Amino acid sequence: MRIKLLLAAASLLATTAGGLSYVSGHSTGRESRFAAQCQKLPMAERTACLSCVARPVKHHYHPDYPAAARCRLDNGKP
Repeated sequence: MRIKLLLAAASLLATTAGGLSYVSGHSTGRESRFAAQCQKLPMAERTACLSCVARPVKHHYHPDYPAAARCRLDNGKP
């Protein structure tokens, strides 16, 4: 009986932990969606980032992407 209870508790804990990691999402690297996040980048990338996130239509900036694909439309995805 005690082993079954222990297994049930472990299963519940694993399910809860798995659900929490799913909800928290994944790391998107150095992606910037706001001007404050652009300030953390080196000066060479900061200017491009600030001009990207300041566009009238929401955009986000990926400094790790190729030059032509760094400023992307912000659709809520990385």
